[in-house]
Amino acid sequence: MIPTYNEKPNLRELISRINEACRSHGIDVEIVIVDDNSPDGTGALAEELGREYDVKVIHRAGKLGLSTAVMEGFEKASGDLLVVMDADLSHPPEKIPAMVEKIRSGSAQVVVGSRYVKGGSVENWPFYRRLVSKGATLLARGLTKVKDPMSGFFALERAVIDGVELNPVGYKIGLEILVKGKYESVEEVPITFADRKAGKSKLGASVYLKYIDHCTRLYEHNRPWLARYIKFAFIGGIGTLINLAVLWTSVEIFFVHYLWAAVLAFVIADTNNFIWNRWWTFRSKGKVHLQYPQFLLVSVDGLMLNLIILKTIVEDLMPALGIQEDRASMFLVFAQIIAIFIVSIFNFIANSFWTFGKDISRDSRPPE
Repeated sequence: MIPTYNEKPNLRELISRINEACRSHGIDVEIVIVDDNSPDGTGALAEELGREYDVKVIHRAGKLGLSTAVMEGFEKASGDLLVVMDADLSHPPEKIPAMVEKIRSGSAQVVVGSRYVKGGSVENWPFYRRLVSKGATLLARGLTKVKDPMSGFFALERAVIDGVELNPVGYKIGLEILVKGKYESVEEVPITFADRKAGKSKLGASVYLKYIDHCTRLYEHNRPWLARYIKFAFIGGIGTLINLAVLWTSVEIFFVHYLWAAVLAFVIADTNNFIWNRWWTFRSKGKVHLQYPQFLLVSVDGLMLNLIILKTIVEDLMPALGIQEDRASMFLVFAQIIAIFIVSIFNFIANSFWTFGKDISRDSRPPE
């Protein structure tokens, strides 16, 4: 399966190398090109090459995305052993026989062409791209033990995805399969990842954002409540910064009384939190006019709880522990961190069960 968009300069060499590598090892190969209506004529060249090689071409109406292209290729492919790779010559076709052999021998049901196992490497990557790749890999670390889950070069038995509901948001369909697929073992084969020979990279800011969203959805698939809480806490942190910014601006620039400024800061920050939690954390479709006051009420209750916890720690616990005055300010900050953490859990649970309760099935609710 090879998804393409403006890959005409690379296609002839790629198909030739795939065929040479497979035929020399006695592997019958069908190449499925899924082209997203490339303006450079990639689809037309693929049709032309189909007269020389066993190439099946799927033409799509527009640029619909790499992951959906791979899934469409899965549906149209004839074989039960599937290989996915990029069209830019960054993945070495000569590694296909080794990956196929791992599956044929029964040692694995999924095989990943890996840059990050012993023997694997990357050629001619600038520092920023290596940093982005490592960061993306780290983000997926809690989803799979595979060292290179970002690899777009992988092989699998069709049974791994039979009956599996795949919902790829971005361009890493391999990670989706590693998380949701039906397999017992996975192995990694070292590859040298070469920079593309021709054409332009499709990576951009929107792709990175989609990847973050994709990882979030996969964490929700494995650990839904932990994923939701992390998002809830992250939004709460942003809301805290907004609160402080509005408070300072109101008092220092517009000379608003500090109590009114505090109320204004609370409402603006909490409204921001509500919007993002409704859209991102809980993906809610409930009635805004009911959820918004509920969210505010939970936040007010959380604020009261914060003050109670803070007062208890400062006025009861600190004297009991004999905290000296010169250390009191440091302990106060520590006490506030503890209070915020406890309150964030309270707010999360209260909003999960009450404000957005109808958006969460009973089966996915945390144990009481």
